[in-house]
Amino acid sequence: MQKFPELKNNQVALLRADTRTGIVVDEMLSPVINDEQIVYTILDSYYEALKIAESIIENEDNVDCLIYGKNQDVLFTLSTVIRKLFAGGFHHHLEFHLEQTFAKSPDHEISGFWCDGVAMPHHENHLTIKRLVEKKKITTMAWIGPDGQRPYEMTLKLGEKSIGNLLKGLSLIDCLPDVGSIDWITLDVDSGTIELQLN
Repeated sequence: MQKFPELKNNQVALLRADTRTGIVVDEMLSPVINDEQIVYTILDSYYEALKIAESIIENEDNVDCLIYGKNQDVLFTLSTVIRKLFAGGFHHHLEFHLEQTFAKSPDHEISGFWCDGVAMPHHENHLTIKRLVEKKKITTMAWIGPDGQRPYEMTLKLGEKSIGNLLKGLSLIDCLPDVGSIDWITLDVDSGTIELQLN
C-alpha cells in the first residue's frame, strides 16, 4: 500500500475505506491491492478535505473518510454508519427524550436536569459496521445539567434492536427505552459521564 505522504504547511491527507469491511479503497473506490493505487489524496487545507469527504459520504453508501494531519494523527472521521444511525434527527430526539426521563426521576437533583445538545460522533477510531457490532457501543459528547451546559462523555450501548437497525441502515430513534423508567441511564455527576442502554 502507498506510504503515508510527506505533508507541508497546512496540507492534510484524505483516506477512504469500505464501511462494511474496513478495507482501504483508492481514489476510484476500488479495494487497494497494490502500491500503485492512490490511497492518500493530498489537499491544501482541512476544510477542502472535509468538503470532499462530505461529498463522498453523500454519494456513496459504503465509504467512510478519514482526514490525517502531518503526524499521521486522525483529525476527523466521516462515517456513513454513524450518519445512518443518527438519521432522522436522532441526536435532537435523544435530547428531548433524556429531558423527559430526567423529569420523571425520583432523584430530585437529576429531575431538574436538561440536555442542551448531543454531538454526532466523529472523533472515534474508524467505525465499520463490523466493529460496531463487536463493540456494541458508540461514544460521543452531550451537554447536561441544571442549565444543560456541562459537557458529559456519553456512551450509547447498543442492544439487540439497535444492532438490528445498524445492520439495516436505520435510525436509532425507535431503540430508545420508555421515558417512564430511568433504569436505562447510568449518570455519574462527579466524573461527568453518562451511559445509555438502548434496546
